[in-house]
This record gives sequence, C-alpha cells and structure tokens, in this order.
Amino acid sequence: MIYDMRTYDLNPGALQAYMDAVREVALPLREEHGIKLAGWYYTDIGKLNRVVHIWAYRDYTHFDRARQAVRRDPRWTDEYLPRIKGLVVRQRDQIMLAADFFESRIPTLSENP
Repeated sequence: MIYDMRTYDLNPGALQAYMDAVREVALPLREEHGIKLAGWYYTDIGKLNRVVHIWAYRDYTHFDRARQAVRRDPRWTDEYLPRIKGLVVRQRDQIMLAADFFESRIPTLSENP
C-alpha cells in the first residue's frame, strides 16, 4: 500500500469547521471511492492549528483513479471545497511507504472500487 500524508496549517479558530467538513463530506466521499483513512490527527502541543491526515491506497493506480473520481464528484466541488475555503493557510502532501511491520497490523483495502 501507499499512503498520502497531508499536513494542513489552518487559520486560528478554524479547526472545528475543518473537522466538521471532513466528517460530513470528505470522509464519506473518499470512503465511497475506496480510500481508507489510515490516520487523522491535530496538534495539542507544538505548532498549533495543524492537522495531519493519512489516506491509504492499494497502489499508485488506485491513488490516481480514486483521486480523479473524488475531484469529479459534485459533493467535492459543490459542498466540501466551499466549506474549507479560507480555512487552510498551507498544505503539504507526501506519498509515504509503510514499514513491513506496520502493514501487517492494519486491515488491507478491498479490491473494490
């Protein structure tokens, strides 16, 4: 599997609105497209107003297809993006690989979609 690790710095006070948008729109939408949430965190101590989320994909083909499907979904463009507009100051994305001892401890992604 590969992991898309996203680090977002948010405007002060924007955390709850961002989490609500993810919970209500982005998470169900991504799951419908076969994307597994592998981690979702926000800072308590350290650089505040930071969110890190990690999405699991079977491989680069799954990553590409699922990402395109999400971007074409009207819920993404009409519901999610307007809700988070102005909340995010900075975004950093990285594709990560897992250590062999980690992947053996998490459920695998199904072959659908």
